[in-house]
Amino acid sequence: MRSDVFRPRASSGHPIPEVVLRTRRSVMEAAYNLQEQRTRKRRHAGIALLAMAVLIVLLAPPLMSTVNDLSTGEHFFDLPVMVLTLFLVLLSAVFAILLLTLRERGARGDQR
Repeated sequence: MRSDVFRPRASSGHPIPEVVLRTRRSVMEAAYNLQEQRTRKRRHAGIALLAMAVLIVLLAPPLMSTVNDLSTGEHFFDLPVMVLTLFLVLLSAVFAILLLTLRERGARGDQR
């Protein structure tokens, strides 16, 4: 390794060697990219949670209607009741997967 790389050059007038400046720039760029990636992941998770909340709010009236029908003598194997039940089970599964993914990301972030 040449020793003149670590000495400041007289022509540049800057007391910090160029190698240190390049390293600092690359580290700062990597940190900026990581911050942008975390922000993007957080935004996507927020959008997914918002979409799930909207679906739940939109499905609250049919759910109450189905519960009312079941309590007044409708059968569980009627088509509207079955479709709504299947949709609620699938929605719950998607919500559980989303929560587990968010928790796993949080656990990985704490280890760093």
